[in-house]
Amino acid sequence: KQWYQRRVRGLQTFQHYFKRINLSMASAERALPVYLQNLKASEALGEEIIADQQEIVELDRKRNTNREALRALGTRVTDEKVWVLLGNEFVKVDRAVAEGWLNSDQAVLDHEISDLRDGMKEKVAAVKKLEGSELSSGFNLKPMARGVLGSICENP
Repeated sequence: KQWYQRRVRGLQTFQHYFKRINLSMASAERALPVYLQNLKASEALGEEIIADQQEIVELDRKRNTNREALRALGTRVTDEKVWVLLGNEFVKVDRAVAEGWLNSDQAVLDHEISDLRDGMKEKVAAVKKLEGSELSSGFNLKPMARGVLGSICENP
């Protein structure tokens, strides 16, 4: 019964797709391979988008643990050495060195997350194009940097 429901839903989607682009059913049947190819491509892109989202969540968790570690180092008053976990070993290093490592890790994680988000935007745009939908007008907007926003507020 589930297979039948999926098949009926698939056929309804197929018929709706070709009615939307004003094709008769005879020409729609000839265009079925193209539709299936587009459907496979959009499904593959959808899976990549989901994988990217999961990777962003994992990177964000790492970024939050680094932020917590930086905060813990910042609350220490003394400049003594601290224990840091590197791989499978604990190493005692200067506090400034540990902060430098954590700050560089934060920068790398921020860069990786922004790259993944930019790639996701391209993949979502490709899926929308395969579906024949239009992108919203503000889809590719980039946020303004703090310096630019500050200069706009200062000079009206």
